[in-house]
Amino acid sequence: MTGGVLQGNWGTSYIGGYSPSHWSGSYPILRRWYNIGAHPVKYGQCWVFAGVMCSVMRLLGIPCRVVTNFSSAHDCNANLIIDEYHADYGVAPKESHDSIWNYHVWVEAWMRRPDLSEDGAFDGWQVVDPTPQEESDGIFCCGPAPVKAILRGETNLKYDIPFVFAEVNADCIDWLVKADGSKVNIYSDTARVGHHISTKSVGSRKRLSITDSYKYREGTEKEREVFDHAQSNMGGDEDEDEIEEGEDDDETEDNVAVEETDDAIPSDEEEDDESEEEEENEAGNETSDAETPISIPPPPPVTMQFEEVSPPRNGKDVRMELLLRSESSSVRSLSINISVQAMTYDGFLGANIQTEVKDKILLPGKDLRVRIRVPFSAYHKPMLDCDSLKVSALVTDKERPDNMYLAVDDVVLIDPPHLPQVNRATRAEMIFMNPTVTEVLTNCTLTLSGSGLMKEEMEFKLPDIKPNNRLRINFSFVPYKCGKRTLVADFDCSTFRDIKASCTVNVKHSRF
Repeated sequence: MTGGVLQGNWGTSYIGGYSPSHWSGSYPILRRWYNIGAHPVKYGQCWVFAGVMCSVMRLLGIPCRVVTNFSSAHDCNANLIIDEYHADYGVAPKESHDSIWNYHVWVEAWMRRPDLSEDGAFDGWQVVDPTPQEESDGIFCCGPAPVKAILRGETNLKYDIPFVFAEVNADCIDWLVKADGSKVNIYSDTARVGHHISTKSVGSRKRLSITDSYKYREGTEKEREVFDHAQSNMGGDEDEDEIEEGEDDDETEDNVAVEETDDAIPSDEEEDDESEEEEENEAGNETSDAETPISIPPPPPVTMQFEEVSPPRNGKDVRMELLLRSESSSVRSLSINISVQAMTYDGFLGANIQTEVKDKILLPGKDLRVRIRVPFSAYHKPMLDCDSLKVSALVTDKERPDNMYLAVDDVVLIDPPHLPQVNRATRAEMIFMNPTVTEVLTNCTLTLSGSGLMKEEMEFKLPDIKPNNRLRINFSFVPYKCGKRTLVADFDCSTFRDIKASCTVNVKHSRF
């Protein structure tokens, strides 16, 4: 074997193979690997690696399961801190080596761990991650890391526990990159990473949450206690990354707020302003009896929240609203910079789709709604190789420019309906509707697979589909195993990538 079963590819060209999203199961991959002389099959990413690894480990008799971690951190400098950079007006954000993936997939295997503890303290589920992210002792590997050690923050143990701990429980720091290149720490978030850590339930297709086995509930004292313990085991602290980034000592926080789909949160600059003024007043009182100047407090913060006008369906314009509120008793004149970017699932920028600046007036006690429209014609090409839209709004109080607020929302497009409808045990019909009003779908293919239903994938070349037209494909297959089986259909074309749908086929015993 040379180079393993699968070759990774996080680019946009998949010449000589298939896009990672093409695969619907491990069997076609392992069969292809065997038929081409044990050379790597092209191509895979985390969910494909994990699926194949789980299949092989179960074949070897090792109990295992596939796990998905949503909002998964990739901590490159091993300090349990993820730095994210946001651009000021017209300024390109500083590139960060750290990132937060929309999701990441690995495998848990059940093992005893006498190598880590004689009393069995770390026996049980172990994280084994087949996706090559960082080197461990000179090799791209990860694990087996005991889930119990991750829960306790035992980052001093071997087998990549610090890396996995950061994936599920790193803290985040948001920086605003200003026009002069300086960076302002606008928010620290302890709850952004590690949501809905999930696996498949035994005996059903339902999702099973296993988040509590990896970390204590966000916002509890125990969770913070474990995080501090994990950092102390590594000999780091929260300021380590700032020092490594070479931040200037005289860099201060502006009165800025950041918001992640919830209300924007103000900074603590008011306290700093008050302490500075108290020092100035004390110094003035030493030399004169002049009246102490009255400090004018800043206006209450602006809270922001994105709302969907309609479900964001791929093939249609995306319509949203930015809702702004303020408890201020005065009129607020705001400059609102809204940007939309296409993002890959592993947290990297694919393309800038659109930017617009709007000047709005926020009246006392009134809600302000700002409409946002992202045309299908603007996003469909960038989103062919991306997974989500990042919509961000940077709001500046025009009368007090140091008062800035940031709201960010990740929008995942809903694929068009693609419905295989089973008529009988050996016949089925696939229906696909082109939801666009201008795009002709070309290079259309349908790939069918199903364990116990067909021994090899079935692939059909389909005709072009005109806008708002419906395509029906009838096909037949010969099941070779009884019981409830899953038929998976994968539709791919020039405009939509690997849309998947599935249905259950109940195969009965033959009478003969």
